[in-house]
Amino acid sequence: MIFQAGLSETGRNFAARYATGIFAAPSTFDEAVAFRIDVRGRAQRFGRDPNEIFVMPQMGPIVGSTEEEAKELLMQRAELTPIGSALSMLGLYFGDHDFTQYELDAPFPDVVGATKNSGRGRVLTISAAAKSEGLTLRQVALRYASETSDFVGSPKQVADNIENWVDSGAVDGFILHETMPGQLARFTQTVVPLLQARGLFRRDYEGSTLREHLGVEVPPNRNTVRKSKPELF
Repeated sequence: MIFQAGLSETGRNFAARYATGIFAAPSTFDEAVAFRIDVRGRAQRFGRDPNEIFVMPQMGPIVGSTEEEAKELLMQRAELTPIGSALSMLGLYFGDHDFTQYELDAPFPDVVGATKNSGRGRVLTISAAAKSEGLTLRQVALRYASETSDFVGSPKQVADNIENWVDSGAVDGFILHETMPGQLARFTQTVVPLLQARGLFRRDYEGSTLREHLGVEVPPNRNTVRKSKPELF
């Protein structure tokens, strides 16, 4: 299986032609829907079955017993992020660009053309937001170091949003990461049972590999197929 990551034109075409899984990072629900439609359309034009491609963005939920508690936890996470760490995290999106060389409270620098080996789609999204909203470097760094999402809230709110993303065709699944200590346990203990009750999360595994879980067939081994052909001479 081939997994591809990225939102750029090159990345989308590569994923549509070759990938089984796509690790994407759309900023909003609407972006996620548009991305999945676009990639599946490209796959069809390459002669592939769009249903063989699984779009699975990262999800870092923050679950509280109430929406208010979840928002408080989100604020705590933002406060725990030193500006130096935020700049480093921002730099990862821009191909490890060094943002410490710029004035923190000046307008966000135009570095689109100066960054190489970056996640091109993410770079353009961040840069466009900074320009349209008149954000400073500090504001951009802190925003994207502690970016909010639809998955901050009570267990029911998080489960509702996951269901909406899946049923609306925004994603085929998620790659979960822990945003704060204890959040993974809280998610599995409070959100997963709700998803299982709705038929959105399996209770048992039929196989032992990701390929089996996704229902993706093993492709023929081209070398084995070649060897199995009878020799003519």
